[in-house]
Amino acid sequence: MHPHILVPLFHRAGISPQSLMLCLADLTALLMPATLVFLLRATFGDVNPALYRWVFPMLLLGPLLGVGFGLYQSVSLPPPRELKSLFLLATLLYGLILTVLFLSQTGRIYSRLIIAGSWLITVFALPGMRACCRRLFAARRWWGRPLLIFDHGEIGRGLWHFLKRHPERGLTPVDIFALPDDVRRTRELLSAAAARYPGAVVLIPHMREKTATVDYIKEAGRWFTDILAAPVFCGSTDVHWITICDLGPTAALWIRQNLCDKRRLLIKRCIDLVLCFASLPVLLPLGLILAAAIRLDSAGPMLYRQKRVGLGGKEMQIYKFRTMVTNADTVLLACLASDQALHVEWERDHKMKRDPRVTRVGAFLRKTSLDELPQVINVLAGTMSLVGPRPIVAEEKSKYNDVYKEYCRVRPGITGLWQISGRNDTTYAERVAFDHYYICNWSVWMDLWILGKTVPVALSGYGAY
Repeated sequence: MHPHILVPLFHRAGISPQSLMLCLADLTALLMPATLVFLLRATFGDVNPALYRWVFPMLLLGPLLGVGFGLYQSVSLPPPRELKSLFLLATLLYGLILTVLFLSQTGRIYSRLIIAGSWLITVFALPGMRACCRRLFAARRWWGRPLLIFDHGEIGRGLWHFLKRHPERGLTPVDIFALPDDVRRTRELLSAAAARYPGAVVLIPHMREKTATVDYIKEAGRWFTDILAAPVFCGSTDVHWITICDLGPTAALWIRQNLCDKRRLLIKRCIDLVLCFASLPVLLPLGLILAAAIRLDSAGPMLYRQKRVGLGGKEMQIYKFRTMVTNADTVLLACLASDQALHVEWERDHKMKRDPRVTRVGAFLRKTSLDELPQVINVLAGTMSLVGPRPIVAEEKSKYNDVYKEYCRVRPGITGLWQISGRNDTTYAERVAFDHYYICNWSVWMDLWILGKTVPVALSGYGAY
């Protein structure tokens, strides 16, 4: 039977094809590391295979735990929350295995290396296998629930374009409508949409009149099972860390601002220091090699220092490997005066795709983002973090407008949401939006997710120049 015929049947049965694929990906990620570690240990050590027969069936409990963590919903969890849930799934599953060993009083005859190694690899394998699954199948027509957007305004169109670019989120926009003003035409529109798109999810926008929003949601509930309502808080939609809190006779939205939590900020700082010190054995030799290449390629210092705006709006010095000629300012003024297109590009982005000031080694450093390596010094000194908003110069304050106050609340980062979301291929307004989103939604898990995404993005060189 053709997949396009099967998909509606899956949805009507309450089964999502993408959930099945993600379940298979999780099973693979759970079984493969344990099998690999076991085989390595059995090959190079003295291990009795019969002892571990019961462990593999226990790993099959993983998807059942995943259901409890919300990992198989038709709409994907936000990436940081999914990363947290996958970590908890792996830890809880191996915790159950250790509990069985403890209660059976047979822990001494089992290899701690096999159990610890399997858990560690599984922690990385679960998000990695899911990323591969989405990369392979997210563009397929059967992936995701069909979404009807009843908002032809700026928010609705923006959401349409975002979800089209990110099918891995699990919602596929199939149509967009403008809601009529009268009840009769609204019912006719919803009835026709329900007949044409069975099993679709409906998005209802926030209306100026609260009663209008409620009325539209109630009316949509007559025709559709799943309805999304887009709330607006204080004129913006930047609050995302929200959970529903049951207060008995009513429900409330629990909004958490992690930047006010000193414990979480301390964890962020500890992660910065641990990762920096752990990477020094690799970064120091690499830094010396790059410094020598810079010196051989062109005259001038190896490091470049520049004043940027840091935490609390205070001025700070950041360090980078020099990627330009020593008379870069003179070359820039001459180029901007002679080329109007370059002048416009510079005023718009503070960047140029074909920058005449960049050296040969500098072009390589920028393409691979290795020019940012010396900023580890800033992280150790406490003026920057591994993850955070892009450090800006004083002249860019005006372009941040109201977001600048939020920017001053956090340390700038070596990498961030902007760097993994297109980098220099984005507009300046999009850069500001990425920084604002990060600040409003920051969590330790978001930092870990961004760090994990940074490595493949840096290796690909996408958006870097």
